[in-house]
Amino acid sequence: MQLKSRASGLSRAVLIVSILSLSIAAFVNRAAARPADLFSPYLEQIRQAIPPRAEMRLPSQILLGGLGGLDPNTLIVKVLPTATPPRLTISLFTCERGQFPCLVGSFAAELATSANAQRELSRHQAMVAPITLTEGVRGYLMEGSNQAPPSDFSSLMWQQDGMTYTVSFLAAERQNILDMARQMATAPPLKSLQIQ
Repeated sequence: MQLKSRASGLSRAVLIVSILSLSIAAFVNRAAARPADLFSPYLEQIRQAIPPRAEMRLPSQILLGGLGGLDPNTLIVKVLPTATPPRLTISLFTCERGQFPCLVGSFAAELATSANAQRELSRHQAMVAPITLTEGVRGYLMEGSNQAPPSDFSSLMWQQDGMTYTVSFLAAERQNILDMARQMATAPPLKSLQIQ
């Protein structure tokens, strides 16, 4: 009987240590997550452009597959804030200017209370089934070919922590759009440097 009790106590201790180890590992991974290296030179500018009381999430990797081996680190980053409605868009381009459009994709954040954000999210929700991005966060991927009129770009929207996020990339990047949105949903947000 005493041997059984010791074995049971040891099993409980092993279980508790295992749970603690997994919790610590998850915390360390989340804390270590940071935006992709491409954004590093722009982080101060991005934080300055985030509207007051808002935040921005970015993926830890820029994933591209449908563009014939395009190196994400060669992309041009443009930080594009707007005042009405308060919104931050970070767009990625293959060129500064050119004869042909060279937008590859963008990441945007807007307060969830914005009428524009609510309207666009409702449009996504009405057209597609939800996709789980992380526990408690569901996104809506609208394929470019299903839009009216059809678009070369697909977009995925979701709400999280009082913000509405949009990831919009060329339609050929469908899986990468999902993967980058999942990275964003689990990443710690960048906070605004603007006085509230």
